Amino acid sequence: MTPRVRFEADYEAPLFFGQETTTTLTVAAVGTSSLTYEFEIWGESFEGTPRRRAAKGRYVVAHLSGTDHATKPTSTPWPNDWAAALRGD
Repeated sequence: MTPRVRFEADYEAPLFFGQETTTTLTVAAVGTSSLTYEFEIWGESFEGTPRRRAAKGRYVVAHLSGTDHATKPTSTPWPNDWAAALRGD
C-alpha cells in the first residue's frame, strides 16, 4: 500500500472544458520508505490561447505494511528490487 502523505500544487493558469492537456510525472527522490514525485500540467493551445503551464507540484507517498483494517499500517522500507527500479539502477 502506498498512500499519499503530502501533496502540494501551484496553480499558474486556468484550464478550460474541452482543452487538451499534457502531464509529466517524474520520480524526484526515493527514500527508505517514501517516494517523491514531481509533476507539471500543461494546457495545450486552445481557442487562441498559447500552450502554457497550468500547474506544477509534488507529492509524497509512503510504503506501508498492514493493509487489512484490523492492523494499523506502519511505514516499511521499499523491497530491494522495487527501490532499485524506482532509482533506475
